[in-house]
Amino acid sequence: MDRKLAAILAADVAGFSRLAALDEENTLRALDLCRGRIAELVDDHGGRIFGSAGDGLVAEFPSAVQAVRCAVEIQRGLLDAQDLPPERHLQFRIGVNLGDIVVSGDDLLGDGVNIAARLQEIAVPSGICISGAVREHLDGKVPFALTSLGERTLKNIPRPILVFRVDWQDEIAVGGGVLDGAPLAGRSKDQPSLVVMPFDNLSGPGDEYFVDGVVEEITAALSRVRDFFVIARQSAFTYKGRFVDVRDVGRELGVTYVVEGTVRRGGDRLRISVQLVDAETRTQSWSDRYEGAIEDIFEFQDRIAAQVAGAIHPAIRDAEIELAKRKPPASLRAYDFVMRAFPNLWGRRRDSNNQAIELLRQAILVDPGYGRAHALLAWCHASSASYLWTDRPEQELDQARAAIEGAGSISDDPTALTAAGAAMSICGDQDRAATFIEKALALDPNNAWAWARLGWIAIFTDDPARATERFRRGMTLSPRDPLAFNMKLGMAFSMAMQGALSEAIAIAQDVVNNYPDVTWSYRHLAAWSAMTGDMETARWAAQKLLAAEPGFTIERYRALPWFQRIPQWQHQMAEALRQAGLPER
Repeated sequence: MDRKLAAILAADVAGFSRLAALDEENTLRALDLCRGRIAELVDDHGGRIFGSAGDGLVAEFPSAVQAVRCAVEIQRGLLDAQDLPPERHLQFRIGVNLGDIVVSGDDLLGDGVNIAARLQEIAVPSGICISGAVREHLDGKVPFALTSLGERTLKNIPRPILVFRVDWQDEIAVGGGVLDGAPLAGRSKDQPSLVVMPFDNLSGPGDEYFVDGVVEEITAALSRVRDFFVIARQSAFTYKGRFVDVRDVGRELGVTYVVEGTVRRGGDRLRISVQLVDAETRTQSWSDRYEGAIEDIFEFQDRIAAQVAGAIHPAIRDAEIELAKRKPPASLRAYDFVMRAFPNLWGRRRDSNNQAIELLRQAILVDPGYGRAHALLAWCHASSASYLWTDRPEQELDQARAAIEGAGSISDDPTALTAAGAAMSICGDQDRAATFIEKALALDPNNAWAWARLGWIAIFTDDPARATERFRRGMTLSPRDPLAFNMKLGMAFSMAMQGALSEAIAIAQDVVNNYPDVTWSYRHLAAWSAMTGDMETARWAAQKLLAAEPGFTIERYRALPWFQRIPQWQHQMAEALRQAGLPER
């Protein structure tokens, strides 16, 4: 056995089992092609592959710099090397560590290898995570921004490891050294930006470790949201213990928004208050309070981080929408048109949906390659068909499919992936839709819209129990979401399919009372009330539906592609709608 210091690169394919289940032959062919390309790159950078079992591999390099350069070239080189639809491309996760290893024949052993493997596991699809030991060797040697993810506790590794993300998509000047989460590193000019400040500990010094842990987890959760740029934890913690004005923080770090908070203990319970503040105006955009027992401190940290990230996302989106609305038309960019479209995206009225379509078309005129605009346009056309806001739903579905194809590569944008996946689901392609939305959740696990759309896919594939679980997850993450009505109706639909009609009707009535402009909710209320024998409510809901949608017919409703996968429920709904008095054709 030979013991030495080496840089170790570990890689595997994100979601390989699912991709192979969908298309085994082409997936395995793509894997062989990728392995060949990776082997060439490893050799070009002075490395050696030691193991390549399954969909993963481990390689050794004499230099940390060469290992990171090779990792970046792998991610870049595999983008266009696969003859598969974009949503089925193999996306590798890569971890790089520098440490002591043992070479035993054709095997690499030791903590140095284990840490690289654990770093690979926490990387996002097409992402690269490196250890602090690697980062120390990169100053001035690689043109990539490095963003600190803080110290992380890795599975079966006894000590916390300082982890950095390699933002390989955007190059920076090498002369000034590697950037550790600097405000402009890897940041789009259109992205809003934020910093999570150290929270105030209102209890005692014994809780300091928990307070810092909460901030670290919230920062990590927000960093996975690609809609905004998050300042690294170590930059934010330079303000710990100091009283600072949020406007000074905004100027010094170049951020638009500041997240502040307090933590207070009361016996065995903790109360965490969090607020989102506009750094320029010092106005509060959102705030909330969370409480819980501290029996399992780490579970509590994870839950709070997920809920805060899920709530801050729509809060920032709303603030950006208002900012775009205030801009004069002559100065609007593609991003501003998309922001203006957002309030009209959620399937509540035909006229607002048409406004969104027009704004998104203007965004595409300004920037034809703006994938998010194309994906959201696909969602709007699919919504028009699903809600029967058109006399030609098939034409709307064709336009949705065309917009999806026009989106190009959206593999790093959870919002675009969710929109495209939602449109595919309505068009009837549930398998492809699930692939897109699962990729969105791999990038942003706290995306409430993605969880909701995954719930509808479960309904459309006759799996209502799983749908209930997914809608509940979405509502927990973002209870004030503009799509809350959609998640509630999805929850009701899943419960009705499981025979809990009284609970489903109660939810539908709540939506009718609180969202009177969501006219398609009357379809469900009419059908489910008829199923329980409450014909008075059923006929009332049917009349309200026809008043709002005079062109509604049972035949057109049953023809929607997503209904074809659940024929038994389709027949039950159709019969109930007939009993409620709705026209057949």
